[in-house]
Amino acid sequence: MAGLQKAGDFEINSAKIITSAGTEIDISASIIIITFFEDTGMMALSGNILMFDSVNLASIGPLIGQEYLKLKIRTPSFKDKSAIIDFTENVFLIHSIQSRENVGNNAQGYLLNFISSEVVKNQRTKVSQTLKGSYSEIVKNMLVNYVDSKKDLYIEPTSGNKKIISPNVRPFDVITLAMKEAISKQGKDPTYLFFETFKGYHFRSLTSMYVQTPIFEFTTRVPGSFYERPGIIDILKDFKKQFALLSCVESSHRTSNVGLL
Repeated sequence: MAGLQKAGDFEINSAKIITSAGTEIDISASIIIITFFEDTGMMALSGNILMFDSVNLASIGPLIGQEYLKLKIRTPSFKDKSAIIDFTENVFLIHSIQSRENVGNNAQGYLLNFISSEVVKNQRTKVSQTLKGSYSEIVKNMLVNYVDSKKDLYIEPTSGNKKIISPNVRPFDVITLAMKEAISKQGKDPTYLFFETFKGYHFRSLTSMYVQTPIFEFTTRVPGSFYERPGIIDILKDFKKQFALLSCVESSHRTSNVGLL
């Protein structure tokens, strides 16, 4: 692709499925649409890939919904790190395959649903011990030592030292308890949230998010007003317009939807 043509354009640098047998399958040429979900009410990133298959990848793998997904995509013509979504090291887990159908010409189409691999590690791990320290320290301990997360952590310090007796529960259950009871060290704010974004895991209060300087503005626009001149799209206005329409429908979470051109 020569460069950014309109909002939603993207380039696939890498898209590979690692099967349960250890085989790597390159699916970059088969992807039609990738959808990501980021939600402050959810503890992990999730998404799905709509793809077509003309060589019967499902029988080569086979694909049974227990595979890992390496994914790296970027915005065309942008070089900075913020324009890259890189999950080649911290891979996703494909947890289900649905809507597998024949689409003609000996090809199949199906939807792969994926989620952050920390969710699986959380399901397989139990914490049964006495935990001491501030809630922020306990949350960091759960993420680093129990679910083995290698992602960046954005943890706002909490006040006070606590003692929690964990009765054989999962790490994210401990974090949920901390989220409900934590009070920020600086502003004494009790409104903590725990969620994941493309940047990493966040354990922070609403106040810490509210005081951030806005980096973008979304607004509704009259259809056709995002054209700079006839036939030429103003990419910035187009981006604002697309996400403004989504926010009217899904105000509780952000959906990033990109399609292969």
